Amino acid sequence: MSAHISRGIAVVLASTALVAASDPASITVQADKPGARIEPMLYGQFIEHLGRCINGGIFEPGSPLADENGFRRDVLEKVRELNPPLLRWPGGTFTKIYHWQDGIGPKAERRRRPNLIWGGEEDNLFGTDEFIRYCRAINAEPYISVNMGTGSAEEAANWVEYCNGTGNTHYANLRRKHGFPEPHGVKFWGLGNEEEAEPDCGRLQDPAEYAKVAWQFAKLMKLQDPTIKVIVAGVGNNTNWNTTVLKSLHPVADFISAHWYFGTTDYANLLGRVAAFDQQLDDYAAFLGAFPTEPKGFSHWYRFPPRQAPVKLAIDEWGLWNGGAGGREVLWNLEQTYNWQDALAVASWLNAMHRHADIIGFATWAQLANVIAPIQSDRNGSVRQTVFHPLALYAKHCGNQAVAARCDSPLLEGTTLPSLDVAATCHDQKKSLTIAVVNRHATQSIPARIEITGGNYTFADGHELTAPAMLAANSVARPAEDCVQSRPLPMPVREFAPRSITLLIFQTTR
Repeated sequence: MSAHISRGIAVVLASTALVAASDPASITVQADKPGARIEPMLYGQFIEHLGRCINGGIFEPGSPLADENGFRRDVLEKVRELNPPLLRWPGGTFTKIYHWQDGIGPKAERRRRPNLIWGGEEDNLFGTDEFIRYCRAINAEPYISVNMGTGSAEEAANWVEYCNGTGNTHYANLRRKHGFPEPHGVKFWGLGNEEEAEPDCGRLQDPAEYAKVAWQFAKLMKLQDPTIKVIVAGVGNNTNWNTTVLKSLHPVADFISAHWYFGTTDYANLLGRVAAFDQQLDDYAAFLGAFPTEPKGFSHWYRFPPRQAPVKLAIDEWGLWNGGAGGREVLWNLEQTYNWQDALAVASWLNAMHRHADIIGFATWAQLANVIAPIQSDRNGSVRQTVFHPLALYAKHCGNQAVAARCDSPLLEGTTLPSLDVAATCHDQKKSLTIAVVNRHATQSIPARIEITGGNYTFADGHELTAPAMLAANSVARPAEDCVQSRPLPMPVREFAPRSITLLIFQTTR
């Protein structure tokens, strides 16, 4: 097998070589070359009124498993393990038909509407206040996307007032009347969702038209609360759309969104798409770098300040959607069962985001429960899907700063991809260094020489995730079984097990 140099890899390692120089792989981490800050919001989650994500997922009033708020206790426990710092709602495409006043006030008086996006009916029992209460229960920042399809800028601004208003005004007082005397303090607001998509209920498929309308939304919303952060709707692979939108909106756009879904059961193809995503982030770095760090000449007549930092990428929907849409009668083939090869791809995906931390403001996995989700439930219980485990492990143990690293690895058989995928991070407060290594080979262990330069580090902790087979999966029908094998590492590994995800944590001795 020939060697491959993993491009752009961020890794941090100790000053001691852990394996002989003859090993087929080598990892070098430059501890004295820390890179960009890794935003904690990178580990966010997303919920939408789609299938059983909210109703029958995180929220099921009347269930013996639900608490006094209607939140499923078993699901809530698992969500807390994921510890998402950010939660996005109400969509997604559903945003384009959602009128927020349908979901506030006494539940017996809330409007029940057809779900014109996903089919069925929406009872609106889970609305703004329930969403905020759920965010507080999991210690997550709320992120709300507003309706630019059938809604108005005034409606969106009134929503900001309801959530954040502190004065003696109608919607702030309405929130108080509903039992919330203190503001909800929603910082993140998305201006629509996938507005370029012609087949759905949107109306702003022309980027210039979207930018014009979005300016009005941004102005009215920021006049309600000038401190909010605004996310404008971008498109992952549409340079014309993104350029047109940001040329107009960059003075007020804190983030531009992009969505990535990979739908394939072919392992090599899946890893290839993750690698292509890695390359796309290089293109985004060049694109975002063309806009000024701070806008100049912003008129004081706007009566609110411009953005105060560079425009960042918001990957506010990402995940695996194998099989695509299957029609409304099967809920768009949304209730995916993930196997272990999916989890390996997710770990590589996270590595890619760490390597490009300089441009990513946040990311939210789509979605949290049942719908292409890390948590799967039925009426009797819930399970952690395979992809749950790398999401939770990385969020818990990776640092807040990327570190320069290089990996020379044998190629994965039949591909041009390296068998080992590596990223490294450090934690500037804990003075720790974490190396994340994914051995994507199904059957071969790979010895690796690990070297950390530019610092004195000793091994402190380690964690390894594996599964008995690439197609191993968990099932809500067998909630007591978990195919994912997790073990602590009392010492740094000398070789990486097949189909494994390994985090090695070092502590500085200085």
